[in-house]
Amino acid sequence: GFRDTAYTYMDPHGMPSGGDWALERSGALFVEGTENVTVNSCIFERIDGNGIMISGYNRYFTVQKSEFSWLGSTAIAAWGYTNGSDVEGMGPDGTLGNQPRFTQILNNFARELGIWEKQSSFYFQGKSCQNNLTGNIFFNGPRAGINFNDGFGGGSNITENLLFNLPRVGQSRSV
Repeated sequence: GFRDTAYTYMDPHGMPSGGDWALERSGALFVEGTENVTVNSCIFERIDGNGIMISGYNRYFTVQKSEFSWLGSTAIAAWGYTNGSDVEGMGPDGTLGNQPRFTQILNNFARELGIWEKQSSFYFQGKSCQNNLTGNIFFNGPRAGINFNDGFGGGSNITENLLFNLPRVGQSRSV
């Protein structure tokens, strides 16, 4: 598993898309340019930033039967790149395919997230599509349990998840 990483809340943050969130493109496990990778039965504990960052091009990345507890920020983030703007990685054009797609988040358990970053969740998705979240349990987070920052590409499904005791900070959203 992964345990006791350095604080990241002062690291550079980026704006993934048109939503109101900013986050750092980092994680205890950082993946970019992968296909058919599975994280199975892994424990992420006392990580002081994000647990898993699924960045840019990734296909069929799976996180299953894993546990996340006492994380400084988000448990799992999927954040892609687009083009068509003067700002690198931004813009309305996603035709180059540099986004996480077909990600599977299955049967995970997460609690006590967002210890340092209050703008955090169990799962964050920005410029990513065609993903599936099924059978996860998440509670005791500061804001949204699941955050789709934009509607990029569509085709994502959320089924049979249990989320409760959210938000614990502010009252802007419940799930």
